[in-house]
Amino acid sequence: MVTTHLDEGRERRDDAREHDTGAVRPSAVGEAVGAAPALVMRLQASAGNAAVCRLLAGSVLARQPAATSTPTAASTVGSVSGKRPPITETTKGFDDCNAAVAWLNSGTYTGEAQPVYKPTAGKIRSKKLPDGTLQAEVDITWAYDATSSAEVIVPTWPDMTKGDKDAVNRYKAALRAHETMHFDVTDKVVKALPLTVKATGSDPQDATTNLQAVADTHQADAQTAIDTATSDYDTKTAHGASQSAVGGVDVHLACPSSP
Repeated sequence: MVTTHLDEGRERRDDAREHDTGAVRPSAVGEAVGAAPALVMRLQASAGNAAVCRLLAGSVLARQPAATSTPTAASTVGSVSGKRPPITETTKGFDDCNAAVAWLNSGTYTGEAQPVYKPTAGKIRSKKLPDGTLQAEVDITWAYDATSSAEVIVPTWPDMTKGDKDAVNRYKAALRAHETMHFDVTDKVVKALPLTVKATGSDPQDATTNLQAVADTHQADAQTAIDTATSDYDTKTAHGASQSAVGGVDVHLACPSSP
C-alpha cells in the first residue's frame, strides 16, 4: 500500500506489538495425548516497517482419549482454508489533488492488511517405539479467522475531473494489489509449515507434556517466519512505493497537472 502498508506514502508507522495475552497451558495433562483446536496465530500485517504477528491463544492440546494409529498426513500444510476478507475502502477528503499527494507523501497511514490464521489441532496419535518410549504426534492445520481484515483509504476532493478520477483509480488499484500480496506472502509461509509435530516420552503424560512444548515451539517458529517474510516484502516494496520490485505496479498518486 502506499502509505500504509503502503505508501506513496509509507505504511503506518506504529508497528508496536500488542501485549501477549498469554499462552495457557494445561496445568496438568492427564492420561494421554488428546486433541483439540486451540492455538490462534494472528498476523497483523498493518502498516509499518514490519507487520505484527501475534500468537493469541493457549494450549494446542486438550485432553481426550488417546488414539493409536500411524500418520497419514503430508509433511506440510499445503493450503490455507477459509476465505480472505474483502478489502474495504474508506475515503478521505482534501482540498485538491496536490493536498492529497502531500498527505500520502508524509508517510501517513493509508490502509492495512490483517491476515489472521486460526490453527486447529487434529486427533493426537500415539504409538510405542521399539525402545519402549511413547511417541505422540498431532497434525495442525490453518484457516483464515473471521477477524482477518483489509482496508485502504482513498483520497477525494471537490470537483474532480475525469483525469483526477483516473489517477485516483490507478492509485487505488495499486494499493489494493499491495495489500492483497500481503496475504499471498503470509499464505506462502503458512503453507510451508510442517503439518505434523511429534514428541516422545516415557509414558503418555510425559509424551503429552513434551508434545505441548514442541507445539509451542512450532507456533513461535511460525511467528518468526511470518514476521521475517512480511518485513522482507515491505522492505523490497518500500511499503508499496516500489511494488514493481516484486512484479507489481508502484503505489503512486500523480495529479494530472503534475509533470
